Amino acid sequence: MSTAFLASFTVIFRESLEAVLVVAAIYGYLNQIGEHSAKRIINYAWIAALLVGGITFLAANYLFTLTAENAEIVEGVTSIIASLILFQVAVWFVSKAEANKWKEYIESKVKCAISKKDLTALFMVVFFAVYREVFETILFYQALLMQFDVDSISFGFMVGLVAVSIISYLILKMSLVVNLRHYFIATSIMLFFLSISFLGYGITELQEVGIVGTSLISIPSWSILGIYPTLETTIPQLILIAALIYSLFRAFGKNTKSSI
Repeated sequence: MSTAFLASFTVIFRESLEAVLVVAAIYGYLNQIGEHSAKRIINYAWIAALLVGGITFLAANYLFTLTAENAEIVEGVTSIIASLILFQVAVWFVSKAEANKWKEYIESKVKCAISKKDLTALFMVVFFAVYREVFETILFYQALLMQFDVDSISFGFMVGLVAVSIISYLILKMSLVVNLRHYFIATSIMLFFLSISFLGYGITELQEVGIVGTSLISIPSWSILGIYPTLETTIPQLILIAALIYSLFRAFGKNTKSSI
């Protein structure tokens, strides 16, 4: 399997499944507290999020067409932004690796709206939870399409959608319980690699137009992983790795100490 396929599969699988997990968790919480009438609002919310996401996708493509003359700059900035968001998402996923933390997160989002009997607030909670995943997917795929071939990305996208559709059916219709710890950690690892790759590619694009300098160093070049032999790409990537180590220590170090 190619890097492009794995990257595409991971993005659509992770983003789509997270949206499904959010909706399923809210359904479950509403069942738990007996608020069955609010389920219709949830359906309206995630459908509206998908529709607005489709409009966002069309708008993003139109924007890229308008900025064709400055393609390298747009590609560079988009990849760097995608890298930072990917990193943030991966760190967030690690912090929610325990099932009780995920449950607390969902309940905190819904409890306020339900307590006020404010269905508009509940609609907005679900809408923005799903739309965030759609928006991130659009951004990440724009970055992927700049680096890899369309065929591999399309194949990964389709296989990912099929996999998510099957798992979603099992979760929503057959009450399948997902091991959140394994899922969160496994997808976060791939997101970290993608984040480093996007960052290296984005800086390289800015180097090509002279916005960022180029200082060559003696390290191997793996363009498919976003690793290039320059100080300007290597130092930010090392900072990202250091931030990852710090985030892992904060997420798991405290748990280890508390269990002793």
